[in-house]
Amino acid sequence: MAKDQTRVRIGFDLGGTKMLCGAIDSAGTVIAGKKKKTKELSDSEALLDRIVRCVDGCLKKAKLERSDVAEMGIAAPGPIDTEAGVLLETPNLGLREFPMARLLRERLGFPVFLENDVNAGLYGEYRHGGAGGYRNIVGLFPGTGIGGALIFDGALYRGATGGAGELGHMIVEPGGRMCGCGRRGCLEAVASRGAMAREAALLVISGKAPTIEAGAGTDVARMKSSLFLDAIENGEQAVVELVDRAAWWLGVGMASCVNAFNPDVIVLGGGLVEKLGRRYVDAAERSMREHAMEFLVRQVKIVSAELGDDAAIVGAAELATEANARS
Repeated sequence: MAKDQTRVRIGFDLGGTKMLCGAIDSAGTVIAGKKKKTKELSDSEALLDRIVRCVDGCLKKAKLERSDVAEMGIAAPGPIDTEAGVLLETPNLGLREFPMARLLRERLGFPVFLENDVNAGLYGEYRHGGAGGYRNIVGLFPGTGIGGALIFDGALYRGATGGAGELGHMIVEPGGRMCGCGRRGCLEAVASRGAMAREAALLVISGKAPTIEAGAGTDVARMKSSLFLDAIENGEQAVVELVDRAAWWLGVGMASCVNAFNPDVIVLGGGLVEKLGRRYVDAAERSMREHAMEFLVRQVKIVSAELGDDAAIVGAAELATEANARS
C-alpha cells in the first residue's frame, strides 16, 4: 500500500438494493464482510449514515479500527467522475453530481475513491480472479441488463468522459426490440435476463413453461436465473430454446468485441453465468466463433468470472490503493 503495507483496504459495493463491505488484505483476500440493505433510504444523508455503519460493522467483525484502514474504494452503478470522486448519476439511488468520496472521507478519516461497479468487478477478476495473467480483457456480465467493462494493456479503459464499456448497448439488431435505454436493437434487449424473462412470460401464457409459471407466474421481476435453470433441468424445451437463443445473441455481441478490441480474453460473469454454467457459456462461445473474424477470434480465450459477489469489492479496493499511491 501507499503509506503502510500493514494496513487493510476497504472495498465497498453500493447497489440499488444492497450494499456490501469487505476488509481486504494486501493479497486481495476478503478477511471480513458486512451487508446492509440500500432500499428505503430517505435521502443522501441517510445513505451516507448507512454506509458508515456498514463500514464500522465490517471493521468490528475484522477486529480492526478506522486507523487500520489505508484507503477505501467504492464500486457504484452509473457514470462516475473518478478524479473528482463524484457520482454523476446513479440508477435506483436518485443521486446526481454527488461528491460521495469527499463526504465519506470527512466522516471516516481515510481516503475514499469511487469507480463504476462493472469496471471494479472486471478489475477484481483481472487482479485476483478468472482474468489473471491477461492484459487485454473484455468483461460482459449478463443479468437484468448487460454490464460491460474494458481493460487495455493492464489498465481500465474509461473513455473520454468515463462512460466506456456500455457493451450491453451495442446495436446488434437495428430496428429490433426496444431497450430500456430508449433505443432499439441493443444487445441487452435480446440477451439479458430481463429480455429472457419477457419472452418467458409469453411462454407461461401459452402453457409452455410450467416451472416458470409455478415459480413466478408472468411476473418478470421474479424470474431469477435459478428459475431458468430449473426449467431446463425439467426438460422444458421451449425454455431451453429461449436460453440458447439468448446465448446465441450474447455470442454475436462477443464477436463484435473481438473484432473491435482484439482482446486476449473475454470474461463472462453475472447471475446467468453463475447459474447456467458451462452449457450457457459454451453456447455463447460457439456463436462468437461463428460470427467473429477468424484471424482475430482464433487466439481469444473465454473464461467465467470466479470471484462472485467479491469481485467488485476486491477490484474497488485494488483501484483505491493504486489511486492513493498516485495522490
